[in-house]
Amino acid sequence: MITYFLVGNQYNLCMKQVIFILVFFVFTAWPSISQINSSEERPPINPIAAPYFESIDMETVDSGNLRILYALNAADINKPDTYDDLQCLEIGAHSSKYYSFFIYQRDSLASDWIKKHPNAKFGEHPSARWAPKGKFQGWSEYHYSEYFKDLSKKELTEYCRMPFRFTDYNSQYSEPLPVQNWKMGADTLTVAGYLCQQATCQFRGREYTIWFATDIPINNGPWKFGGLPGLILKAYDRNKQYVFECVGIENRKEKYPIQMHQAFKQYKKTDRQKLWKAKKNIQENYLELLRNGISGVSMGYGGSRAPTKTYLYNPLELE
Repeated sequence: MITYFLVGNQYNLCMKQVIFILVFFVFTAWPSISQINSSEERPPINPIAAPYFESIDMETVDSGNLRILYALNAADINKPDTYDDLQCLEIGAHSSKYYSFFIYQRDSLASDWIKKHPNAKFGEHPSARWAPKGKFQGWSEYHYSEYFKDLSKKELTEYCRMPFRFTDYNSQYSEPLPVQNWKMGADTLTVAGYLCQQATCQFRGREYTIWFATDIPINNGPWKFGGLPGLILKAYDRNKQYVFECVGIENRKEKYPIQMHQAFKQYKKTDRQKLWKAKKNIQENYLELLRNGISGVSMGYGGSRAPTKTYLYNPLELE
């Protein structure tokens, strides 16, 4: 009994010393901790994602049998959750369409929910479920632009859907089908089960390496790429800031419709350079533009956690 009493007192004394040391450390270290937190630069964010599209408001512009899926910036090509985006190339008889499949899935899910709950009030929508898949969240032109190539007119049109609160600036432009001056390489690479040949080029400020499959004799590829005697299955710039890699090819027996959203007809017409400047301004000054031009916008942050800036604009086209 006496032994237990002595051990208990020693234990209590030891705990008091530990507590005292901890309290002393916290109070003496507090100024430096506060300084670190106050001076710590909060990470930038991306502009808020564009509002969803009603998937029923579509019109058919062509039809085709071939659909190619590309992973954009995949950390692990076998895990779609590690992609920045999953993108889709649809090839028709007279045109092709390139768009974000993740955003298409998000829009379809949202449209289906709205259709089943027509009397839902604002705020009741399960918006968290509508976030696109993949590791990238927020707005980027490579998620919210759709590219249509008119193969007969040799013309490309981009329809750019702007981020939250800036849909009045949704824009479109057309340009002659971009030409890349490819230099053929001797190296080969197997992509998605196809033996591919290498080619390189400089295009609008970046150097690219691509891999195309002559077994698929189609003059097309991801984004604005094309002009080779085979389908481009992989493409990346020299620093690999943007990497497109084929992860699936669907060759259907029956043709599927290639569709365009009717809202595109209302997009403001501009040119590529003006749209480039507008996207750069919105990307880099999004928070300031919201604060100065729109009141009552909740960013989902509070107090010291509020973001102060967005990521710099890092477009594929540097010129």
